[in-house]
Amino acid sequence: MLRHLAVGALALAAAMPASAHGPGHPMGGGKPGDAARATRTIEVVATDNAFSLKALPVTDGETVRFVIRNDGVDPHEFLIGTAAEHAEHLKMMKAMIEQQKRGGHVTAMPHHDNGVTVRPGETATFVWTFARAADLQFACDIPGHYEDGMHGPITFTSAGR
Repeated sequence: MLRHLAVGALALAAAMPASAHGPGHPMGGGKPGDAARATRTIEVVATDNAFSLKALPVTDGETVRFVIRNDGVDPHEFLIGTAAEHAEHLKMMKAMIEQQKRGGHVTAMPHHDNGVTVRPGETATFVWTFARAADLQFACDIPGHYEDGMHGPITFTSAGR
């Protein structure tokens, strides 16, 4: 039952316009990037509650193209944010699922400027320009996924890597 509710919530999220976060939505660790400025492409495979990527070293100001393939049976998110931002988003996702369980209508599903939602069997791409931030992570904030370990640290290295 929980899987069906999460799938329904994610289907709504994928349909929301980019303006759903609003112009002042804070995102730690950078901003959406220009694909023409990407210095590398990182391919990530999402399976059932795991990413093929375990940790991500980046440099301040680096633009990275992410290609996320979902080989799992459930939808997954690949989001970039601070630990606090992931905790807040996870609370929102849990609240939406609870609202759906009670038969309520979900009215405000966010579009993810800081990542993508990928349905099973699909691939999604997004580009991110990193800015130094403490406690930065990539994660899937679908209830149960983050808790099962579907996240990893993003660390900043010197330009010479």
